Amino acid sequence: MSPGGHLVTTAAACAVTVAATGSWTLAAAVAAGGFLIDLDHAVDYVLFERARDLRPSAFLRYYVEGRVRRTVLVLHSYELFALLAALTWLTASPWLGAYLAGALMHLALDLTFNGRLTPHSIVAFYSFGYRLAHRFDATALLGDTDLRPAPSHFWRAFFVGSRRQTPLTSETTRSPAATASC
Repeated sequence: MSPGGHLVTTAAACAVTVAATGSWTLAAAVAAGGFLIDLDHAVDYVLFERARDLRPSAFLRYYVEGRVRRTVLVLHSYELFALLAALTWLTASPWLGAYLAGALMHLALDLTFNGRLTPHSIVAFYSFGYRLAHRFDATALLGDTDLRPAPSHFWRAFFVGSRRQTPLTSETTRSPAATASC
C-alpha cells in the first residue's frame, strides 16, 4: 500500500479511536502502529541499503520503483506482533493494545495491496524468520516486481505508490505452497 494510503487509513482509525474512547493518547498509539511502523523502511534504507541520499523524494522513489535489495523490516513481522500481543495480554496495556491494533491494520493493508505487486507469496514475506532464511534478499523474497517509474511529483508518488508495468497473470504467479520452498 502507498504511504499516503497508510496515512489516510491511519487518520481514519485515529478519528474512530478518539470518537469511541475520547483518548488522544490511544489515538497516538494507533498512529504509531498504523503509520509510524514504516520507520523501519528508513532504517533499512540507511543501514542495510547504505543509501546516503536522505531527501524524502529520493527515499520514496527508491521504494516506489522497487530498487530495494535488502528487506529486514523488523517492525513488519508476525513474530514481533505475536510478542506484542503477549505483552499486551500480560500487561493489559491499552496503549500497547492500540499500537498493536494500528500495526495489524497496517499489516492487513500491506498483505492485501502489496500482494498484487509480487509473483511470490506475500503472506510468507511478513515472517521475519522467512526473510532471515532468505538473507533479506529482496529479489529472492519478492521476485521480479517489474514496477513502473515513480510519478515525478512527490505527493503523487506518496499517494499512488508502486504500480506494476504489467499485471500479474496465473502464469507469472506461483501458489503459496510452491512459494513456501523458495
